[in-house]
Amino acid sequence: MTFHSRLLGAVASAALLFAAYAGAANAQSPRSDQRPGGIHQPCSSVTPQTCAIANALGRGVNLGNMLDAPVEGLWGVKLEPEYIDKAAGAFTTVRLPVRWSNHAARSADATLDPAFAERVDRAVDALLAKGVYVILDMHHYSQISGDPVHPQEAPVDPAVLEERLVNLWRQVALRYRDRSPKLLFELLNEPHGRMNGEAWNTLAPRVLAAVRASNPSRAVLIGPGEWNSIGELPKLRLPRDRNLIVSIHNYDPFNFTHQGVEYLPHPFPAGTPCCDATQQKMITDALDAAVKWSRDKGYPLHLGEFGAYEAADMRSRETYTRLVRDEAERRGIGWTYWEFAASFGVYSPKTGQWVEPLRRALLE
Repeated sequence: MTFHSRLLGAVASAALLFAAYAGAANAQSPRSDQRPGGIHQPCSSVTPQTCAIANALGRGVNLGNMLDAPVEGLWGVKLEPEYIDKAAGAFTTVRLPVRWSNHAARSADATLDPAFAERVDRAVDALLAKGVYVILDMHHYSQISGDPVHPQEAPVDPAVLEERLVNLWRQVALRYRDRSPKLLFELLNEPHGRMNGEAWNTLAPRVLAAVRASNPSRAVLIGPGEWNSIGELPKLRLPRDRNLIVSIHNYDPFNFTHQGVEYLPHPFPAGTPCCDATQQKMITDALDAAVKWSRDKGYPLHLGEFGAYEAADMRSRETYTRLVRDEAERRGIGWTYWEFAASFGVYSPKTGQWVEPLRRALLE
């Protein structure tokens, strides 16, 4: 994609860009080759600093099913120090999904549980100390999209759902206001259901205002409805703010990436391979649509999630993973793979080793 050259015209803008890229280059692990090769995203609607960050995110991974479980460890994996070391040693960016909503008062003020908040503090600070970009995400606030609560997740009065999200972010943002610009906030993972369309368009500016009270210029990610679907981008109405990056997710072809997932209402049988010409076109058409939207609106993109469940055959998973990686990077879009060490994982907690075909597909 074409970077808007006028953003580089001023000396001050150039200095900001240099500083942002220098910060990435000075990270503590060998990741300098992991940014999309010289391709920059449209940035006419954002500041040079946010543009530089969007284009420096490069290759990343989600530390999923850990702090976003209702209780850490409930979903079979905890955030171990070695996982932080492994993820930060291999990737430029780490997305940290956190279920803040289950560790806060049930009332509208949503006062955070201090022990849990300190747990997140330690994870954020350990990652930042490794030199990676960190996307701190509000994950699995089940009720706000109209979903049933998960086991060991406490329900709240529906009348306070939106106000709790505002107040959760007011506290989280204040807590991290002095952290490095390499810490990014993501307001809500995969809004859907009752948060589709205008509901999210109306709530997002309120949430962002709570963040901006203490973090006036930090890069913030906002995604469209229908689970951050690319097809919903035309319905997304962004707040007036020049420090935004737009988060998209893409699990197409869904009957391949989610085959064997038992929690789906209508599970897909295992045995679907990937990726034939039709499947490839599905992936590239979606990314092309996202790029067109990005060019029209002037906001950079981040592919926050893609991945294939462990029930698929490994050769197909490797092919799919490399294809999505290559096609995203061909368009200059940074990404975070879903996920590190659970059922989509690129690392095996059982063996203490990388799942080598997937690691190669992501990083080589």
